[in-house]
Amino acid sequence: MPILEIRRHAERTDRSNEQSALSAAGRAMAESLAKRVGTFTLVLSSPLPRAKESAQLIAGRVDAVEPGFLPEMGGVIGDRIFGEMRTLADWAEVLREREDARKFASDQLATWGRIAARVGDKDRVLAVSHGGIIELPALTLAERLRTPLDGAAFGYCEGVAITYAKATPTKIEVVRV
Repeated sequence: MPILEIRRHAERTDRSNEQSALSAAGRAMAESLAKRVGTFTLVLSSPLPRAKESAQLIAGRVDAVEPGFLPEMGGVIGDRIFGEMRTLADWAEVLREREDARKFASDQLATWGRIAARVGDKDRVLAVSHGGIIELPALTLAERLRTPLDGAAFGYCEGVAITYAKATPTKIEVVRV
């Protein structure tokens, strides 16, 4: 069964600049993670520099940029700011309150499923994306699989690992640094 590991990028130098690269601390975190995560059959990232650089440092390469990891979230988070979403419970509240958040999560889960369908049964995929873009679908999937996800929102280089069987998710677990 393939495993799709979706992680948030490492810390960037300038939070006000969408095109900023990783900070020295972010590079160190990704390099440290690389020593512990093993190898991946496929390595994908969002188009933003911090995601591509994180994937490169964690896996030693980037096989492709996946625009689906940087979809337009529009009004999904309303007037909230990503930094205010400190816990997974905060993100779960957004899912309960907003139909557009639920649609966003379903669309993102479809992207994840298409990626899992591209690899073999014993393959591992690393996908580097962004906070919020990971939390909303992860919580949606966890609810479908009846697997509670608790704790803090995903910090840098954290996310989820999803096991698939015939392109259907069967297990989800949080991966921390």
